[in-house]
Amino acid sequence: MSENLQESFKEIDRDLDHSWIDLSARVRDLASGLKLKAAGSALASDADHLSQEATLLCDHLERLHADVIDLLSNLESHVSAPEPDLSSDGKPKEVDCHEVNKESIQIQRESHELRSDFKDVLKALLMWRDDPVERARDKR
Repeated sequence: MSENLQESFKEIDRDLDHSWIDLSARVRDLASGLKLKAAGSALASDADHLSQEATLLCDHLERLHADVIDLLSNLESHVSAPEPDLSSDGKPKEVDCHEVNKESIQIQRESHELRSDFKDVLKALLMWRDDPVERARDKR
């Protein structure tokens, strides 16, 4: 996999990290709390406006987060399947770059799903990253 593609996936991982959704929820709660605390004061109008704007921004962030995850899922489903291994000596041929890209997208999507089986919990705790080339070879 090219360095550029690898770097792009790292950036996507950072951008799709669930901590952004957590931050969005905290900002929404803080703005809402400020609105309630400022009620009846000279700042009530400003606090209300801030709360509305924060809500719009948080809604937008959460929608973008979900849309990108959906996009990754759709991309995965549209990546064509590789041709079967036709090697006569039984040794695996070099892995097709389309197959590696498909596995990279699948890994990307899986890393943002909340699952509770033991293997996935361990991967999350250890920040384990599957290798798309290895996955592509295993599927053969």
